[in-house]
Amino acid sequence: MTVADTVEAQVRTDVQSTTSTSRQSQLTIWLEGCGAGILLMLQFAWVHISPVHEDLYHRLLPMNTVYGGIAIDLVIACLFCTGVFWLLKRFDPDGHTIWWVLIAAILLIEVYRIILHVGVWRADLVGILFLAFNCLVAFCALWVWNRPWYSKVVRWLRRGLALLGVCIFWMLPQLVYMAAHSEPHDVWKFVRAVPPARVPQRRVIWILFDELSQDQVFDHRQPDISLPQLDHFRSQSVLFSKVQPVGYFTEDVVPSLLLGKAVAGIRSDLSGNLSVKTSNQWQRFPAGGSLFANAQRDGWSTGVAGWYNPYCRTYGASLDWCAWTSRINILGNYSPDKSLWWNVKAPLTRPESRFSYYTLNMHAADYSDLMQWSHELIEDENIGFVLLHLPLPHPLGFYNRKTGQLGVPGTYLDDVVLTDRSLGQLMQWISETPLASKTTVIVCSDHSWRVPTWRTQGGWTKEEEGASGGKFDPRPVLMVHFPGEKTPEVVSKPFPALKEHDLTESLLHQPMTATGLKDWARGKATHLQ
Repeated sequence: MTVADTVEAQVRTDVQSTTSTSRQSQLTIWLEGCGAGILLMLQFAWVHISPVHEDLYHRLLPMNTVYGGIAIDLVIACLFCTGVFWLLKRFDPDGHTIWWVLIAAILLIEVYRIILHVGVWRADLVGILFLAFNCLVAFCALWVWNRPWYSKVVRWLRRGLALLGVCIFWMLPQLVYMAAHSEPHDVWKFVRAVPPARVPQRRVIWILFDELSQDQVFDHRQPDISLPQLDHFRSQSVLFSKVQPVGYFTEDVVPSLLLGKAVAGIRSDLSGNLSVKTSNQWQRFPAGGSLFANAQRDGWSTGVAGWYNPYCRTYGASLDWCAWTSRINILGNYSPDKSLWWNVKAPLTRPESRFSYYTLNMHAADYSDLMQWSHELIEDENIGFVLLHLPLPHPLGFYNRKTGQLGVPGTYLDDVVLTDRSLGQLMQWISETPLASKTTVIVCSDHSWRVPTWRTQGGWTKEEEGASGGKFDPRPVLMVHFPGEKTPEVVSKPFPALKEHDLTESLLHQPMTATGLKDWARGKATHLQ
C-alpha cells in the first residue's frame, strides 16, 4: 500500500467517523426536542393515553378528532423544540448561553402544571408566576456565579430530556391509533316502548345527589344555611345516620351500588366498555347482573337520567328509558364536537383554566338538562324503577344562593342549597303523578364531601374551609320515604352503603314499611358485625 492509499483510507475513516458522530448528535438533538415537546403537551395528552382510559369512558363517543388534534399538536411541539435545540447546539455547543435559563424555567413550570393537574399540590400554595420568577432568578444566579456548573446543569437537563424523548415511540403511535380507531357513536338519550306486562302498579324512585354530606346537611349545618326541603323529607323518612361509604370516587361507587359488589377501580377499552376490579381481580363489568337487569327480570320497567357515568352505554340493554350527560371540560379546550383542524388550533384559540367561567357553565348546563330529563322520566309512569343521578352538590360551586344564578362561581354550601331546592322540585313532580301514593323514594349520595381533594385545588374558599374545619367526614346521606309516611325514623347503627343494593332489591321485590325497613336494617347490620 502506497502512502497515498494510506492517507486516502485515513481520510475515509475520518469522514465516516465524523458522519457517524454527526448523525448521533442529530439523533440526540431530536430526542431532546421530543422530550421537551412531550413535557409541553403531557398535561393535555396523559389523560387520554393513560392505560385505564378513564377519561374516554366518561365521554360521549366518538372522540377521534380530539386524539388526532393532540397527536398533531405533539408533533408540532416536538419539531419546534427540536429546532430550538438545534440552533442552541450550533451557536452554543458548550451550553453557556443564558437562553437555557428561559428554557429550563418554562419546562419546570410545565412539570408544575402537571403536578397541579393530578391534584397532589394546591395551586394557591405556590403560584405559577411566583415559581417562574424564582426559577429565573435561581438559574440566572448560577449563570453569573459559576459558569462551569451552569454548563453541567444544562448537560444533565438535556440528557434527561433525551431519555424522556424516547417515550415518543409509544405515545405518538398510540394517539394516532386512537384517532383512527373506529369508536362507537353514543346516544345521549333513548326511550323504548314498555310492554303492557311491565307497566308498573307502584314505583321506586332512587335519587342520588353527587357528593352530599351527612355532616354538612344534618349534623353540623352552617348557621346561615337553610334546607327546608331536606328537613321536610327527613321528617317523613327513615334516616341512616352512620352510612359507611363503599368508595371515594363516583366511577367506583355507582357500579358498586348497582352490582352489589365493591368496585376498587375501573378501566375502559378504546370502545368505552367498562371493566372493574372486584376482589383483586379485573373483569368485564357484568351489566347483566346489575339492579336494572334484575329489576327487568322481575317484571319492572327501568329508567335513568344520570350524570358523569355513561349509563346509556354501560346499562343500555337493561333500560327502557335513558338519558345521560357529562360536559366535563377537556384540558386544552379540545372538543369532540369540532373538526380535526379546529382541535389542532384549540390550545391557542381560547385557553381555559380548570376553574373557568366556561367550566361552570358546563356544570350548570348538565344540571339543567338533568332536571328537565328527571321531570320527563318522573312523568312517564310506564317506568317503575327510576334512578336520578344529579351533579349536586359536587364542586366546583356553580350556583349563587343569594342571587339564585346558575353558572357563576359559588361554594359547596351554595350547591347544597341548590340541592335542597332541587329535591323540593323533584318531590313536587312526584306528588303530581297518579302513582304518587304508591311511590317509594330513596335519597342518597355516592360519597361525602371530599375535603382532602378539594382543599388541594384552586378555588377553595374561606367559607368552605370554615364549614369543613379542614376535616373529612366520610358519611354519605341515605334516607328512604315510604308512601303515606309522616313521622321520622332513624337507624343509628353503622350501615354499609354497599347494602343499598340489597335494600333496593328488597323494595323492588315487595312493598315495605318504615318499621319493616328498620327491622331489615338491624338484621343486616347484625349479620355483618
